[in-house]
Amino acid sequence: MKIKIKTRYARLIFSIIIVITVLYSTGLAQVAELRWPREIRASEVKIVMYQPQLESFKTDQLTGRAVVSVTPKGQTEPIFGVVWFSARISTDRDNRTVKLLDIDIPEVKFPNADPSKVVKLTSILKQAIMAWDITMPFDQMLTQLDLVEKEKAALDDIKSTPPKIIVVKYPAVLITIDGEPQLQKIENSSLMRVVNTPFFIVLETGKKTYYLKGGDKWFSAADIKGIWQTIISPPSSVIEAAKKESMQASQDTKTSDGRIPEIIIATEPAELIVIDGEPKYSPIFETDLLYITNTESDVFVEIGSQQCFVLLSGRWFMANSLEESKWTYVPDEKLPADFAKISIGSAKGHVLANVAGTQEAKEAVLETYIPQTATVKRSEAKVVVVYDGAPKFAKIENTDMYYALNTSYSVIRYGNNYYCCHDGVWFVASSPLGPWVVCVAVPQVIYTMPPSSPVFHVKYVYVYSHTPEVVYVGYTPGYVGCYVYGGTVVYGTGYVYPGWYHTYYYPRPATWGVAVCYNPHTGNWGFRVGYSSGGGWFVGGGYRGGRWGAGGYRDININSNINIDRSRNNLYNRRDGVVRGPVAGRPSTGRPGTDRPGTGRPGVVGTPGTGRPGSSRPVTTQGRRNNVYADRNGNVHRKTDKGWQQRNRSGWSESKRSTTQLDRYSSVRQRGTDRTNRYNRYRSSGSSRPSGGRSGGSRGRGRRR
Repeated sequence: MKIKIKTRYARLIFSIIIVITVLYSTGLAQVAELRWPREIRASEVKIVMYQPQLESFKTDQLTGRAVVSVTPKGQTEPIFGVVWFSARISTDRDNRTVKLLDIDIPEVKFPNADPSKVVKLTSILKQAIMAWDITMPFDQMLTQLDLVEKEKAALDDIKSTPPKIIVVKYPAVLITIDGEPQLQKIENSSLMRVVNTPFFIVLETGKKTYYLKGGDKWFSAADIKGIWQTIISPPSSVIEAAKKESMQASQDTKTSDGRIPEIIIATEPAELIVIDGEPKYSPIFETDLLYITNTESDVFVEIGSQQCFVLLSGRWFMANSLEESKWTYVPDEKLPADFAKISIGSAKGHVLANVAGTQEAKEAVLETYIPQTATVKRSEAKVVVVYDGAPKFAKIENTDMYYALNTSYSVIRYGNNYYCCHDGVWFVASSPLGPWVVCVAVPQVIYTMPPSSPVFHVKYVYVYSHTPEVVYVGYTPGYVGCYVYGGTVVYGTGYVYPGWYHTYYYPRPATWGVAVCYNPHTGNWGFRVGYSSGGGWFVGGGYRGGRWGAGGYRDININSNINIDRSRNNLYNRRDGVVRGPVAGRPSTGRPGTDRPGTGRPGVVGTPGTGRPGSSRPVTTQGRRNNVYADRNGNVHRKTDKGWQQRNRSGWSESKRSTTQLDRYSSVRQRGTDRTNRYNRYRSSGSSRPSGGRSGGSRGRGRRR
């Protein structure tokens, strides 16, 4: 029989999703291993919960079901049941963990229990569950999302126009400039700074000479697009100007054999492929593909057609040869089938995330639906928007919205209000100059933003709900430039957005020029810049172009040696007003992107990492297999070495129904465990790149960050 339960508890911390094995090696915190099933002992019963199964996921709301067994005191035979739940999630993408908050239990079913005992069993179960405080692994949730309701996020108008692809067989560095060089005088000197680039380039007007600092070396040229040569030291005024740019010290710029990289200037969208000498090819097992080993780029040759393929910003491009200047975009359905046969454990296994139809590509897409969430104090979260002169706005095509041109902040005018999205939090004001307050209801029209808009990425930031004290917010990977296109993920929209230049220069999100590569272990995008360790090529300092990209990337200065795990750091960790303790008041029930905030109800809510006072943690049961599942009708099954069994009043017996769906549940659970284990091995290794990589040195000790 089914008994529907309408809970009155304000906050029920309940566990869902599984196991995380996190005994990290050198430099990583030690965290106790958790496995399913989990057990908790109450005064009257012993409760065992098996790994939950997701049923739906939308915005930050999750629903699912889980098998439980309850063994009353003095008895040895457990009573099996299924509990259905809904919850709000709080995620930590850096540590790849998820916590469930504000759980409701709308339904419980004990199909084989004495009806007279069901009410008492349910009451005991609820009281025990509300004391649990459990963190769940992100990757286990990720692998179950192919079973849940999700929004279709494919964007048909993302651009895949090839950039200028430059292939060289010697050390080189791509220096990108946003259009023609824009010069700005440096006070009290004869120098002019090229402001529309993240590199330090100055013109000494007296000598009519350009100077570039890269790593620990100086370069000079009479023409910025001409030939650059290394010099021992530039004029003292140039050195002093560089010191003011917060440039980080770097390792030696030279390769191991003493070669200095050639400087290649690009004023249009471009990507550089550096091969260390003549290409060295290696076959990929059981495919008709070769890959080039002496490059950090992902370059392949199909043996039969002799076509060359390269993966850039998640997009595939093809040419008849490496020497050919004309490359064409390869749609998902046109990519040779052998790419899907690459082994995940091979040197090029990471490219599977960008091969449509593979499990790795499917999971990369699913990851874009999971938000990074936070609880923000309305009284403490602040923003001050700075403009280059009086605020100027331009229309966003095919909408009634306008965006601010002359500021580095994402400000949108709609109707009589102004909305600013900063570090994953929405603010609202009646004037473009403020004062700004935390927004609790984002207009739905903002979520219709077209990719042609430079502020397109803000449509991936949401307000989920609020109380008088706090606002529950979140952003999905689209905010930091990761989009679903076809059956894979890509970086950047492909549009070229001109930056603002007047007194100051404000860059816009860019797709090309920093050798972007998706890391399937972390769900992050890695970047490769400069030469050697990468340090010292990019400069710091806001408007001068040392920051780039959509959302938070614009606020991450990549002249530092940031490990790839941190290349998409949690934006909420670096802003004021984020709650890190208990908060009073239950959130309203409004949905993201709506103008209606919701009704709200009294109670108590929690925040990530906190539990109810006096709560207990369920412990991993030793020797018990994580092999029990619930079907959609609430029946309990387990997988044994001899096949599937179903639980009934007399115990376990062979399942008489089709096991196709049960096999799928089992496969999904195992795949999630495998992903978690791969991620833990990857993180323990201290690697800054996906598996594989070149054997030679095209950029010295270059790394994607």
